Amino acid sequence: MIIGPSGRTYDPLPIDNTAGFPQQFPLLLNGTNYQFLLYVDVPEAGLGRIDELMVLPDAQRFLVVRVDILAADGTTQTIFLRKIVPSLEYSVRGIGLYFPTQIVARRNLNGVGSFGSNIVAGVASL
Repeated sequence: MIIGPSGRTYDPLPIDNTAGFPQQFPLLLNGTNYQFLLYVDVPEAGLGRIDELMVLPDAQRFLVVRVDILAADGTTQTIFLRKIVPSLEYSVRGIGLYFPTQIVARRNLNGVGSFGSNIVAGVASL
């Protein structure tokens, strides 16, 4: 369980910190099928040492989250697409999102493995 600044409680999102970024995963919540996509926006000039742990966001690098609703007919609708700020709680279409910890290992950009990435995020029904 994750507690946001508002006191709201969030259930952890199933982020696999060893799967690398970008990554995506489905989530069924209150009968709605969501598809989450997480990626790191980093300009080439912002790439650090290969062993760097990037604490996001900083002046050049951001965690970006996209949430789509998957309809029964196979269509999708994007309901959320943002650069994420760790101190903010987000509300969209009956769900709350919170991403308090955003550490991404440089080696996990387009690569899998246990390199120290640690993204903690939660979802709540509103």
